[in-house]
Amino acid sequence: MNAGTLVRNSSRETLLDAAQAIVSEQGVAAMTLENVASRAGVTKGGLIYHFKTRELLLQALIERMVEQIESRYQEEAAKLGQTLEALLVAMIDDTFAMPVADKALMRNLLAAVSSYPNQLGPVQQMYERTISSINQQSEHSGLALMVSCALDGLVFLELLDIKHFNDRERALMRQALIDSVKRELNT
Repeated sequence: MNAGTLVRNSSRETLLDAAQAIVSEQGVAAMTLENVASRAGVTKGGLIYHFKTRELLLQALIERMVEQIESRYQEEAAKLGQTLEALLVAMIDDTFAMPVADKALMRNLLAAVSSYPNQLGPVQQMYERTISSINQQSEHSGLALMVSCALDGLVFLELLDIKHFNDRERALMRQALIDSVKRELNT
C-alpha cells in the first residue's frame, strides 16, 4: 500500500468517524454531507471524493458498524478457544458490554431504516453469516439460535426504549445465559 492510499483510507475513516458521531449524537437526519465535511474538517468536495451521495455514506457507516460488531465478538471467541461455547460467550459478553455510543448509533440507524430500507443489506448479511455459522453446529444449533435471539431481544428492547434493565437484572440475565450455554455444551 502506498502513502497516497494510506492518506485516502485515513481520510475515509475520518469521514466515517465524523458521520458516526453525528448520527450517534443527533440522528441520521443531521448527517448531511455539509455537516459531515465540517465535522471532519474537510471540504464538501473532499467528502464527495470518498462518498458521492449521502446514501453511500450511510451505507458505508452501516457496513462499518456491522464489521465492528462482528470483529469484536469473533476476536473474543478466538481468545476463548474458537468453539461454539466461546462464540456464544463472546456474543453474550459483547452484548452486555456494548458501549453507550454504539447503542446510540444503532438506535439512530434503526430509526433511519424506515426511510432507507434498502440499507438493511449489510445487517441482514451479518445475521445470515451468524445463523449459518450456528447451523453448522447442528447438535447445538437450537441453543445457539435461542441465545442469539435472546441477545437481540435485549438489545432491541433497550434500543426502542421499551425496557431498560438495571445493573442487577443485566448481571442476572448475562450469568443465566452463560450458565445455560456451559451446562448444555458440556453435558
